[in-house]
Amino acid sequence: DTTGKFGPFGNQLFVGEQTMSTVLRVALEKVNGVYQGAAFPFRGKFRSGNVAVRLGPDGSMFVGGTDRGWGARGGKRFALERCHFNGTVPFDVLEMKAKPDGFEVIFTQPVNPTLAADIASYQMSAYTYIYQSGYGSPVVDKSTPSITAATVSSDRKSVYLKVNGLVKGNIHELNLPGVKSADDKSLLHAVGYYTLNEIPGK
Repeated sequence: DTTGKFGPFGNQLFVGEQTMSTVLRVALEKVNGVYQGAAFPFRGKFRSGNVAVRLGPDGSMFVGGTDRGWGARGGKRFALERCHFNGTVPFDVLEMKAKPDGFEVIFTQPVNPTLAADIASYQMSAYTYIYQSGYGSPVVDKSTPSITAATVSSDRKSVYLKVNGLVKGNIHELNLPGVKSADDKSLLHAVGYYTLNEIPGK
């Protein structure tokens, strides 16, 4: 989004997902000269398999879909749909940032500090896939990094998660089932997937 008109997601990427008929959101950063970052669910229930996603100058998102003969959850052979920001900022994870010993998780709204500081509010797994010429891959190299501390920022809009067992090169899936906003709302999407190509130096 380079329009500045699509809510709090300026300069983030939106990616069409064909099979599940969804749009994903990606927040990037550069670590040790390498781009990496986290993908989050964004919107679902589109009518075909999403391929093209474009933002118009007014901030509208236009999503083009086709099942390409493969099928897609939306069920239609093709579709062209429009999505726009309604002015209400959802309670969601805005970004994940890699740290030498964990992740900083940034939210769109202040969190309940007691729940956000409880390591039981989070679950993490790490894994990757086999990049190969054959179609698809099972999940491989799975591990369970342990979250040992959760420190809430003074403005209550971010949490520093200290993690033992980070795996360079692997996806780190963070689930946040116990986190709620300061006014007791649940997260719109309580999961993020960070591909840790590089671990920052201390």
